[in-house]
Order: sequence, then structure tokens, then C-alpha cells
Amino acid sequence: MKQIIKEAAYKQGIETVGISNITDYSYLDKHLTSRKNNNIDCEFEEQNINKRLNAKNLFPELKSIIAIGVPYGEGYKLPQVSKKGLLSVSSHGEDYHKTVNSLLVELAEEIMHHIEFKFLPCVDTTFLIDKEICRSAGIGNYGKNSLLINNNNGSFMNLGYLLTDIEIPADTIIEEDICGTCSLCVKSCPNSAIFENGGINSKRCVSYLTQTKNYIPMEYRENMGRQIYGCDICQVVCPLNKDVLNKDANEVYSDQVVDLEELLNISNKGFINKYGHTAGSWRGRNIWKRNALISIGNLDISSLFQNVKRELQNPSEMIKIYAAWSLLKLDRPRAEVLLYNNLKYEEDNVKNEYLKLLEKKL
Repeated sequence: MKQIIKEAAYKQGIETVGISNITDYSYLDKHLTSRKNNNIDCEFEEQNINKRLNAKNLFPELKSIIAIGVPYGEGYKLPQVSKKGLLSVSSHGEDYHKTVNSLLVELAEEIMHHIEFKFLPCVDTTFLIDKEICRSAGIGNYGKNSLLINNNNGSFMNLGYLLTDIEIPADTIIEEDICGTCSLCVKSCPNSAIFENGGINSKRCVSYLTQTKNYIPMEYRENMGRQIYGCDICQVVCPLNKDVLNKDANEVYSDQVVDLEELLNISNKGFINKYGHTAGSWRGRNIWKRNALISIGNLDISSLFQNVKRELQNPSEMIKIYAAWSLLKLDRPRAEVLLYNNLKYEEDNVKNEYLKLLEKKL
């Protein structure tokens, strides 16, 4: 059965595929609880840890899991452009949630030429622990940056898996310290989110910060640079990704560069038309707009001062707060006058934030 599955995967162009019979992940209970108690977990994860610890909570008939890793980022180089925002390479092209899900469904249909079975495709949208499920299927091992790293694809893999109700012999899990003494990702992380011995403080991770709807601490904003969605730095510096990044690929990654002025002015319809097909669009226009305001301040694009100033009239308190921060970065004397004049018109949340900004030297 395993050989049939592997051949079906190869027929679909899936080179990285593994099988796991592990359905209970209670061995991660202490780790996940510790992360939550120390406030270094991710808000996008299911907050009920017990729910996450058994895949049968999602698919009661579960017996075996077929996991895949779909490579991306081949030949990618960080764009060397000034005064522009940047999307992570995971947002290149069509939304990987859709493309990987389609691959999984096609794989299941191919396997069903040989055996009937029930299945559920999963791609980064359920409450389960995706990386651990794929690790237990032999897809890769954890790097210090907490990403799965595969011998052929490095960490540039989109992960997905099929929960199935059939018994399939599992692949051998090869436990390996793939990083050794290397700590390039630790040293290169702009917001010091990666621990020296491995693991990550999600609350500091720039990729997380570009997606959260929660308040971003002032001391983290400069470290976000020009990122509009996601971050690739820990992957780009990783020696185990060298072969992937040096591939002579035909991919053009110009869609990773974002015009910040356009993003400030874009309508909801315009946002959906231009970015709706990408993996990063799920967070919506206002989160991208907030990140654009941070990027404009970090890049010191003083020519956009008036554009940012207009956002002080935005109905969103979130947008007002980050517009104020950006204005103070661009031209503090002018911005101070504007903010002091606006204090009397603002609700307490915005007013208090303005006062904190005015007291703090950015």
C-alpha cells in the first residue's frame, strides 16, 4: 500500500511524501503549555491545547496520515529595491492553501483507483499541530527557527496532509540535529525571536507581527523593516536552503514588491482584485495598511508625509495610531503639532497612544 501511495504522489509531481501512524501528540503537552504560560505562543493557534493533541478530535476514523512537502522559493533572492514594501515569498503566486489542498485531493483520488477510503485534506487551517504531524511522517526535522527542514527542499516547503481511515505502514522517523553549532538564523532575526538552543518567541517574530491584529509594541516596529506580510530572513540566511535559493529557476518574484503609496490608497475591492489570490490576503486590507504605515516610517519616505497625515482621519483607531507613529518618524516637529492639535478630538484609546508617542523619542 505504501508503494502505491508513493507512486501516486510521484505521478502528481509530489516528491516529498511520508506516512505516519501517530495520532496522539500528548507528548507535546508540557511544551505547548509552557509556551502559552510564558506568552510566547501564537494567537493563530488553537488555544485549547488538549484539542490539538489528538488528530482524532478532527477526524475520528483516523488510522494513518499521508503528509507532503511542496517546494517553493526556488531561485529566490531578496529584492534589492528601495522605498518599497515586501511580501514574504510564501505569498508568491496563487495561495498555497488552495494549491496544496488541490494536490492533496488529486493524490487521494489517484490512490482511490486502488482502494476506497475516507480522507480529510489539511493545509495550515485546522487546530492540529501541522509541523509535528509532518515531522512524524519523516518530511523533515526542526531547525532552530522551528521550521521543518528537508534534505532536498530545505525549509522552503508548504506542508499539507491527508487524514485517512486506512492502515498504512509508517515511514521511519530520522531524528537528526540538522543545525549543529550553526546559529545564523538566531543572529539574523531582526527582532531576536529565535532562541540560541532552538525555538521561537512567536510574539517577537516579524512574520507574526505582520499578521497579528493585536497591538504591536513600539520597540518592535522598527525591527519590522519594510515587511507587509511575512518574513523570510531566517530562511534566506540558512545554509541548508542554499541549494534551493541558488537554483536556476524561471520564477520571477516581482510580485513580492509592494507600492506603499498605492497600498495606502487602495480600496477593499482594489485590494481583493490585486492581492486576493495570495496567501497573505487573508488578513485583509487594514492589516496590510497598518504594516505599510510602519514601513513608510522605517524607510523614511518623507514624500508620503501628506498621505500618512490623511490617515489621522481614518475611522479605524488602529490606523490612526500607526499613522501617528509613522508621522513622528518622518518629521517629528510637524507631527507633534498635528497630534497635539488632534488630541481634543480623539477617543481615550487614541489620545493615550498619541500622548505616549509624544513623550517617547523615536
